Amino acid sequence: MDQVPHVSRTGDQLIDISEDGFVSLLMDNGDTKDDLRLPTDDNLLGKIKDGFGEGKDLVLSVMSAMWEERICALKDIGPKN
Repeated sequence: MDQVPHVSRTGDQLIDISEDGFVSLLMDNGDTKDDLRLPTDDNLLGKIKDGFGEGKDLVLSVMSAMWEERICALKDIGPKN
């Protein structure tokens, strides 16, 4: 029988970007997640950095599969209040 990897996707709010390339995310349960690196895709990386620099509220889509997590997309939910 072939085994299929379990893939999940979450949307977490971006809180901070560290100087060493990690993001801090606010998860649905109120905990923070600080162990994800910024994506290597230049287009996505630029959108995240630009939006964060402009003070926008961003939700990052995080894909998890086979014990790895990656930021794969973002959603702009407007200016920070």
